[in-house]
Amino acid sequence: MLEKLKIRNFALIDSLELEFRPGLNVLTGETGAGKSILVSALGFLLGQRSSSELVRSGARLLEAEGTFSSAGKKTVFKRELDLKGRTRAFLDGRQVPVSALAEAGAGLVDFHGQHDHQSLLRPDEQRALLDRSGRLEKAAAAVARAWEAMSDAEARLGAARMSEDERERFLDLARYQLAEIESAAIKEGEEEELQSLYPRLKNSDKIARLSGEAYDALFSDEGSAVELVSKAAARLADLADLDPALASLSDTLSSALISLEDASSELRSYRDSAGADPARLEEVISRLEKISGVKKKYGPGLPDIEAKAAELRARIDSLENAGANEAALSAALEKARSLFSDLASELHSGRLAAAKKLSKAVEGELGGLGFAQVRFSVSVEADESSPARSGIDSVEFLFCPNPGEPPRPLRATASGGELSRVMLGLKTVLAGADRVPVMVFDEVDTGVGAVVGRLVGEKLSRLAGEKQVFCVTHLPQVAAFGGAHFFVEKTVRGGTSSVAVRLLDAPAREAEIARMLGGKKRSTDLGLKHARELLAESAK
Repeated sequence: MLEKLKIRNFALIDSLELEFRPGLNVLTGETGAGKSILVSALGFLLGQRSSSELVRSGARLLEAEGTFSSAGKKTVFKRELDLKGRTRAFLDGRQVPVSALAEAGAGLVDFHGQHDHQSLLRPDEQRALLDRSGRLEKAAAAVARAWEAMSDAEARLGAARMSEDERERFLDLARYQLAEIESAAIKEGEEEELQSLYPRLKNSDKIARLSGEAYDALFSDEGSAVELVSKAAARLADLADLDPALASLSDTLSSALISLEDASSELRSYRDSAGADPARLEEVISRLEKISGVKKKYGPGLPDIEAKAAELRARIDSLENAGANEAALSAALEKARSLFSDLASELHSGRLAAAKKLSKAVEGELGGLGFAQVRFSVSVEADESSPARSGIDSVEFLFCPNPGEPPRPLRATASGGELSRVMLGLKTVLAGADRVPVMVFDEVDTGVGAVVGRLVGEKLSRLAGEKQVFCVTHLPQVAAFGGAHFFVEKTVRGGTSSVAVRLLDAPAREAEIARMLGGKKRSTDLGLKHARELLAESAK
């Protein structure tokens, strides 16, 4: 389980330290309070993509730390991000690549955000969910490797059958494209870092002027803030000698003076480093244009570019070694095709069996989520004429929420609220197949009302019997099932917004449930009575 989460300078969060509990942890708050920020912070901690825009305004460094425990063993994740977009990651105090956090986090936490139910409409996601439910991931990976070997064998045989001129033309093009990718040498996070740096370089003259003026007002001008506070601190120290009751105030002012002097020193360093650097600006612009050009040709993302480079290397290798015996290459291709066919057929059989089990299990779960006579099934159709990395199957989730109608593809029938419930039903079924111990649901109850909301709450509560579950919700019927209830609120002080989170005790929880029921900031006696009734019913 996730035991503790510490966050500093993340978006609107100044500083938070939370302790969570096993079972169902719910997070509520008024609209716009920032409930999903905690989910984003946890995602950042576990290696999701980041941007310097996440750093709280006025801060220099964002920090997130989480402690996970399992069978008495604790694992501490930590990640930092500065204003230049540079990030550092740590596991149990040892610095590691961010990818190591992501890999470790993938085995610990399963996220289901507000947009994730839309992924349920994609055939590739449906196929992946089917494979997870049937524990077919290893079989699917073996098919993918066989498909790659078959594709490579086809390329080698095709190259051997080319004319010399044709082969050279393809080689020249492949070498040019690979050289273009390799010379760009794009690094993970580089574009984000450059985009963060560009505005500072572009506005360097203005930044230098403003920081210089601020430094002068703070420290070097006659009558500066440091000079005046120093004078006041000296006078107050003399007063404290005469009246000890002023000692605490004297210490406060002395501490403020030290903070001002530290700020002055930091501001001076910043001012001195903020001068114009036309050469560096030109370098950043040029580099961003280079990255953009390579992404446009071979992207859109770095993983796509790296995959393209690997494909080009394989193509070059096959073209350069095309002089091998054509008969041997033909025999190798037939062997690769046979292996792929055998593995793909085995996977097809496994998917058919998994589809029957998944259809029955999900249909059973949906019956408890407000669907009267729902029909849900998984269609698996084989087409050996169109082999692919994923095998020979097309997978489609079929859905019929109304009796008397034939099941149709989920993407063509389900509304937003229905999709949320279908995803929750799937997640509940897959919880038994997955070993991931922590599940996060961000507004899984979107598009449902009070009656269905209660059913969603019951489902999450049952799921929390096996996993630690976090749920951001706007429905009191869901929140009432929480074993721990956290309230998220946004405050504005001195023109600055901040998000705070606190664990509610029993009276505060009743008041929050009453607010959610009535939509009022202050709870009425009738609202509190309804809240107590809802909590009592949920406790049963």
